[in-house]
Order: sequence, then C-alpha cells, then structure tokens
Amino acid sequence: MSDVKPFRGDRFASYAIVVSVVAIAAVLAISLYAMNMVGVSERSGETVLTQQTSEGQQTGIVVPVRGVGIIKLRPDRLSFTLGVEARGETPIEASNKNSEIMSNVISSLLANGVKEENIKTSYIAINPYWECDSNGCRQTGYVAVNQVTVTLEDNAIADSPKIINDAIQAGATNLYGAWFDLKDETKKNIRDSALQMAFSDASSKASKIAEYLNMRIAAVKEVHVSFPDEGGVPIPVARVAFESAPTQGAGGPPIMTGEITYTVTVDITYIFEPSS
Repeated sequence: MSDVKPFRGDRFASYAIVVSVVAIAAVLAISLYAMNMVGVSERSGETVLTQQTSEGQQTGIVVPVRGVGIIKLRPDRLSFTLGVEARGETPIEASNKNSEIMSNVISSLLANGVKEENIKTSYIAINPYWECDSNGCRQTGYVAVNQVTVTLEDNAIADSPKIINDAIQAGATNLYGAWFDLKDETKKNIRDSALQMAFSDASSKASKIAEYLNMRIAAVKEVHVSFPDEGGVPIPVARVAFESAPTQGAGGPPIMTGEITYTVTVDITYIFEPSS
C-alpha cells in the first residue's frame, strides 16, 4: 500500500493563514502603541489630547480657550417704515390719490433734514378692496399701498418723534419699526477694540490655566474668530395705523434708543508643556 502525500494546495492554505495571523497581530501592536502615545479624554463637550512618551511621561496637552470682547454703546442709526394707503373706484384713481399723499410725506421728510438717499421705497401695490357683512363680501373699489423706509443717523435720531409726527400730518397712514443699528464707520472703529479685548481675555484665561497646572504655554495650534452678524437690531413695535391725522402740535411717538451690544469671540487652541 503506497504512502498518501498531502495535496500541495493544503500547504499554500496553511501558509496563507499564518501570514494573515501575523499581519493582524502587527496591526494590533501598532494600534496599541499609538494609543499609548496619545490619550484622548472628553469632558464638558471639549476634547483634550494628551501626548505621552513611550515611558508614559506626559509631555504636553492641547487646551481650547474662548475669549470674548464686548462693547456696549448707543446706536447711531435708526430705520423705520412709513406707509400710505389710498382707496379709489378704479386702480388709477387709487394710485393717483396715493401718489399725491406720498409726495407730501416725502416732502415733509426732506423738510425735516432727512437726506434723499436715506428714503427708499420698500413696497408698492394695488389690490381690489373688499367689504364684508352678514350677506357676504363684495368688491367696492381698489386700494393702493406705498411704503418708504427712512433711515436717520446721529443727532437726527433725537428728532425722530417730530419727523414721524410731521409725516403723519402729511398723510402717512401706517408706521412700522423701528430698527436700531450702528453705522458702518462705527462698526469699523469698534471692531478692532472688541477683537483686542477678546484676545486679551483668551490669553489671560490660558495663562491662569497654565499656572494652575504648573505648566507653560508652548505654542498656539489654532485660532478661530467670530464677528457679529452686524445686522440691524430690531425693536419689536406693533403696526400702527392712523385712521386720521392727530391734532396739530402732537409730539409724536417716544423713541428710546437703548444700547447695542457688539460682541467678538475668539477660540484659541493652546499647547501646554511642563514648566520644568
């Protein structure tokens, strides 16, 4: 009876299995070594990476710090919208009536020192006008609507009650607003100051943290700066409709400017190392 020799394919299969096991072991060894070199911990939504030597001695940590710069000041820009509504039996009649009244409103604004470039048409429309009662609704004509947005700056803001009141006397039937903001020039002037305050705040916090940990600031890894949207700050005011103009001599609605808060935020990632 002859000896049975193993098939050569079995030898190749055994060899492949051995190679696969060795490769997996090598990957695991490399992964464990890397995990020993860099430890990761998460707390309070922040991730801190701790670098270590092969002997497990701490060499440095990455610390994120946020700095904030805040400047409060009174707004130097005020915007509001004046509207005129006029009715007529036909679209052209309603439009002509509206145009005449709005011309008077604009003339009043210009007479009070409002610059022409600070008066902008923001909405215009002509629609059927309906009246409804217990018997249903029926069209009784047309209504023309025209709205202009007015912007006042600097000292003119203090005159806004008179400006608005005179516009109402001239025929304005609706008032919307107001929106307080800062002029572009003002934003540019305070932007650098707020940014400097934010960096100083972050630096001070980082120095204190390093002191508490008996470490020193070795380097800055990342910096992210966040400026405000810089849009107008809307002050909610309900729509005001005037069925008839107020009596002559009324002072107009009181306008309180309050303060605007301009905030710049910086997020700086520092690298700390042992002091010794």
